[in-house]
Amino acid sequence: MRNIRHYLPLGILLGSLATGLGQIDSGGGLRSIAAASNHSTIGAPFATSEITSGLIEVLYPHIELDPSLDVDSDGLLDSWEMQFFGSISAVPDADSDGDGTTNLMEYLAGTNPLSAASRFQPECREENGKLIVTVPTAIGRQYKVWGSADLQSWEFQETLTGDGSSIAWEYLMSQSPSGRYFLKIEILLL
Repeated sequence: MRNIRHYLPLGILLGSLATGLGQIDSGGGLRSIAAASNHSTIGAPFATSEITSGLIEVLYPHIELDPSLDVDSDGLLDSWEMQFFGSISAVPDADSDGDGTTNLMEYLAGTNPLSAASRFQPECREENGKLIVTVPTAIGRQYKVWGSADLQSWEFQETLTGDGSSIAWEYLMSQSPSGRYFLKIEILLL
């Protein structure tokens, strides 16, 4: 299996309000962009002048599976479909558990497509001058953290290796020339 990443442009930026960062949701329902684009945006839409800091986007990889591992060519690993659905007839764009995340996004994130409680849902907060994002990880996944102070130029920060636990990543807000900082998390399959 190899990762081939293609990302379509994101039309609306989403993020955290100045009054509180709190919990965010990549299962976003109406805020999730179709599985074909492999994007999920986070938070509620608002004007960029109101954004202070936060996690604004999750990038899901576009992968090409070995045809022998995906005989129905639906982008879902057949063994994963058998594990969760008992057949290889799962529909990638369906949301089998009603959590706002498609079966394809659940497969890519390493979450359970039959449990609404199991979804890729990082948490982001600002505390003691630090922006802290806690990433729930899955074995067999890596998570690249990207950061930007201006939403224009993005810099790679760190790769987190999934081990099934939640991993916290921190950024000192004093390092940002604008006093703002935004994050993207890119999921990679190993």
